[in-house]
Amino acid sequence: MSAPVQTTVEETPVIDGSPLAGPYIGDINATHRFVHPRMFRSDFVEFFSKVHPAVPGFVFAPVIAYFVWRSAALAGAPRMVGTLLGGFLFWTLMEYVLHRFYFHLAPTTNLRKWLYFYSHGIHHQYPDDYYRLLMPPVLSVGAASLFYGLFALLLPATVVPGIFAGLLLGYLYYDYVHFATHHVKPPRAAWLSPIANLMKEQRRRHMKHHFQDHTKGFGVSMPLWDRVFGTLEDR
Repeated sequence: MSAPVQTTVEETPVIDGSPLAGPYIGDINATHRFVHPRMFRSDFVEFFSKVHPAVPGFVFAPVIAYFVWRSAALAGAPRMVGTLLGGFLFWTLMEYVLHRFYFHLAPTTNLRKWLYFYSHGIHHQYPDDYYRLLMPPVLSVGAASLFYGLFALLLPATVVPGIFAGLLLGYLYYDYVHFATHHVKPPRAAWLSPIANLMKEQRRRHMKHHFQDHTKGFGVSMPLWDRVFGTLEDR
């Protein structure tokens, strides 16, 4: 894992005021390389808007392990594998849908501009911000709890642990693929060339999304749903 690459720290809060305070946001199409922006005036909120890249794994790996074990105990190993894959695939679809239809919400009003900037536009403006590439646990744990509640409400009890573990595994994979596209160099060892080639392709696709065409390449971890829905980036 590489070290943070920022060479500049901006002390002026980028986000301030109410959700209708569009003028505080500035040019939402600007891109600032190698800059670490301050987002909030409050030191407390600013602190919790950042996350070290090790934190999501530390938080979710034990949860995934528990629900994999629980799934195997309730449904048996073969069904556990099937539900795990199903949950992983469901995450990849959620990743695509959220990225395309919420994270790239058309900023046609001050409120929509604020929502876009707050949830994703900040990343497009400051793509090298080392501590804002992953979702802070204060948000990801809440979202995970919501999904678990929905699964428990809608699905048979025997499949819920496997589906939920697969969802979290997919989320964790997405988080670290996204981080790697910005800050991790592919391995050079010949025997790791398949991993290096995959990382290079993921980075190529994601950089095209950032710097050439925001309307394509919404699948960060894999291009499956971009192929299905016709938003695969041009080579």
